[in-house]
Amino acid sequence: MKTTFITYSKSRFNRLILPILLCVSSFHTPSMAQSSDLLDTKISIQLPNTELINILDIIAEKAGCTFSYNSKALEGKKASANYRATPLKEILLELLGPETQFQTSGRQIFIRLGKGVGSVVGTVKTDNGLPGAFSTIRLRNTPYRVMTDSIGYYRLSDIPIGNYTLEYSGMGYVPYNTTIEIAENNVLTLNITVQAADHLLDEITVTGNRPVVTDSSEYVAKLPLSNMENAQVYTGITNTLIVQQKIYNITDAVSNVPGITILGTGTTNSADYGGATFSSRGFTTKSAVFNGLALNMYSSHDVANLEKIEVIKGPSATLFGNIVSSYGGLVNRVTKKPYELQGGSVEMAGGSYGFHRIAIDMNTPLNTDHTFLSRLNAVYQNQNSFQDNGGYYRDILVAPSFRYRMNDRMTINLNTEINHSKNAGAALPIYFNYVPSVIKGSLSTALAGFGLPDETIQQIIAAAPATVAETFGITSLKDFGFDPSRSYSSNDLVSTNHSVVVSPEVHYDLATNWKSTTSAIFGSAASEGYSLRISPVPTMIPVFLAGITEGRFDFGTPGIAFFERDARKYTSNLETYQIQQNFTGDFAIGSLRNRMVIGLDYYHRRTSSYYDNFVGSLFGIPQEQTFDMVNATGETPNYYDFNRLAIEDRIQRAPGTKQNFSDDQSVYSSYINNVLNITGQVIASAGLRIDRFINKGVYNGTVNETNGAYRQTALAPKFGLIYQPLQDRIALFGNYQTSFTNQEGSNFEGTPFRPEKAYQWEGGVKTSFFDGHFTSTLSYYDIRVEDKVRTDINHPLFRIQDGTQISRGMEVEVLGNPIPDLNILLGYAYNNSKMTKADPLVEGLRPIEAGPEHQLNFWVHYHFNELTPLNGFSIGFGGNYAGETFTVNYYPDGALAIPAYTVLNAKLSFDRPKYSFGVRVNNLTNERFWRGSGTILPQMPRQFLATLGIKI
Repeated sequence: MKTTFITYSKSRFNRLILPILLCVSSFHTPSMAQSSDLLDTKISIQLPNTELINILDIIAEKAGCTFSYNSKALEGKKASANYRATPLKEILLELLGPETQFQTSGRQIFIRLGKGVGSVVGTVKTDNGLPGAFSTIRLRNTPYRVMTDSIGYYRLSDIPIGNYTLEYSGMGYVPYNTTIEIAENNVLTLNITVQAADHLLDEITVTGNRPVVTDSSEYVAKLPLSNMENAQVYTGITNTLIVQQKIYNITDAVSNVPGITILGTGTTNSADYGGATFSSRGFTTKSAVFNGLALNMYSSHDVANLEKIEVIKGPSATLFGNIVSSYGGLVNRVTKKPYELQGGSVEMAGGSYGFHRIAIDMNTPLNTDHTFLSRLNAVYQNQNSFQDNGGYYRDILVAPSFRYRMNDRMTINLNTEINHSKNAGAALPIYFNYVPSVIKGSLSTALAGFGLPDETIQQIIAAAPATVAETFGITSLKDFGFDPSRSYSSNDLVSTNHSVVVSPEVHYDLATNWKSTTSAIFGSAASEGYSLRISPVPTMIPVFLAGITEGRFDFGTPGIAFFERDARKYTSNLETYQIQQNFTGDFAIGSLRNRMVIGLDYYHRRTSSYYDNFVGSLFGIPQEQTFDMVNATGETPNYYDFNRLAIEDRIQRAPGTKQNFSDDQSVYSSYINNVLNITGQVIASAGLRIDRFINKGVYNGTVNETNGAYRQTALAPKFGLIYQPLQDRIALFGNYQTSFTNQEGSNFEGTPFRPEKAYQWEGGVKTSFFDGHFTSTLSYYDIRVEDKVRTDINHPLFRIQDGTQISRGMEVEVLGNPIPDLNILLGYAYNNSKMTKADPLVEGLRPIEAGPEHQLNFWVHYHFNELTPLNGFSIGFGGNYAGETFTVNYYPDGALAIPAYTVLNAKLSFDRPKYSFGVRVNNLTNERFWRGSGTILPQMPRQFLATLGIKI
């Protein structure tokens, strides 16, 4: 890629911000040596009254370079050249005029002569009316190049007058080129319609040529950048891959990303939680971003309204803040947008365990000139439980969106989602609460109540089982003996979630190279139901409690005697909104291209939650939320007692603590990010965020008090550097990224805590060969977290802020399209995460939420074309391997491992332009496996699905 040369406008807008731009770009100045060295080359020449074109040819030969310029502007012009040991730039300015500007690329110098320039603008659309977003427009054999934005718009400015060949390229579409003429002070409008490559079909029939992973994004850097220009690592899963794999939820889609492990589906969470959770680079992250904006609340996990899913890696607070991003990264849902043609599709699916689904996608222009567009995506889905209680999960999503193009400079978008879900008899999360250290801590208090001397108490505690193996008799869930088909609950224990999201956007062209984007998002959610779980109770507890009443102290044999069933009733409400203003520019300072975003952001979130508890008992010891005990083995006479009426009765007869909490948070932020093309091969970037966090505290209605109010200010810088030894083919990259977490409280001395900080260093290589049909990313990262709050050993009732954590690893992603109808997607990730300075309970250990050390994903898909006897058929096969993780990992308890698993999936489809049939098998080998971290859930066994798609 050659550096695009765009001269900045002398408009009032640019004059206002130019000082800022100069400051941001100034740190790059020392790297301009390559450009200045060539233009500083000294030559001698003596030519009387000679045509300028001939003089430039001789100068180029003497300087060992080539010139690129508009020769038409110099036709018939003559000059005399009499110079001795004079710098090249000085000669050219004297011969061609002081307003002449230069740009170098290697040994080539591009000359812009005076004011004879023009522009070309337009939009790119596909043959089915969709925007040709994030494609490349360039002028052949020049440095003039730009990427189309999200609606397919492009603009190339300050082009010397003359004739050029304009070229379009976009992965999955036929290349396009045409001859254009740039006239002085004229704006040429050129709208382009591109055709899908052979065998490419539509929304319901996707074959092997379309990109399954995006090669560009306007969200990751808050600027339209190709992957090869971005020093940050990310993966964009396209709707093409989603349709190709016949998958219907975010968790299955994100399984195609290296280093991402699913911890929870988000289908049973309350309103104040952001849906599905994942482990990335050793840290928990979640799906909480909607078109680049914060949506930190429950929302649908269906993919019906998604154009792509971007998984952005590493600390990303500079551009996204810390509200929605973790140190491992974030997940951005990019929704479908309207396009200009009438059309749509209907898809129906059904399968085992009561799965049935119907989805529609309807697009309609609302006026004759197609400036007002609408699109409606809607889905209804039911999935029954694989367990024995007849449970089910039902989800309804309605997502209308609109686009209105007021004129050539202003476009207004409105994206909305309305979601209702109902979860009845969901699988109970299993929580190993009674680990040895917890039991021993309770024993001390319990034994003191019997009047025993301290020495005796200590002897009893010392004799108690000290490890997970000694307590539960297992060190891995593979020996758990739990029957995953048993639910231990009733399907009348229902949880419901309702959410509404409204997100308007206004895009406005301020000047030739500057745009304004004003975005907002308003979300509200409400949920109610029952929070349920079961906890394995080790044999030592009932044996010890029975013996102590008889004056003996016996802990029995290792094993699990009972399952404790816990419950509480909840209601929760949430409202959130964000307003974000971005100014994006593409301009030059001297000969250096800058792409910059300047942003202002306000975020607000308010939640309220109410919990109804009851008082139960643990073998006669009063304990809130404990409903009963069921036998872990043998007969369970009370198996069906855990139901709605029984829990409501307990709440009425034995009421426990009633908890009413609410919180109120606001964040004021500003940020700047600049991407600087130092040469055609070197790209540097730098960004900074300042963040003011205001927490008004948590209100406790029981005591009518608000506690924990605090305010903090944090800075989050980022830097990136790319060197492309082969332009657009190989990119060596490095980045430094940061994030933070606001911390409440103070230490023993009363010093308030400051925000916890995370720092990432990362380096690697990205490649893109064969016109983007073979791409790869290899990276190594090192994340260090500092200022973690931990227990103060010298003052156990207080906390101290000096903890540290490290997370290091590597990730590999390879995408191949070696022949037109074959897609291959491979990913591998390794992570080593450790608490290096922490509470004694976890110091030196891998956090349970860190996910596996090793993870592998793959997908292979082939479409048979018209040259084969199986024309129209497609086959796909893929899967995921996740290494061992932990649900317990503490000192001195030891570890309880979640076993490694391999899940394979396959699909077969028959595709035609107007319809598609397909079948998919999930968990092909019927693998029995678990997911989770602190709590764990058994996963779905083998499932068969059949689909029918019809294009309208």
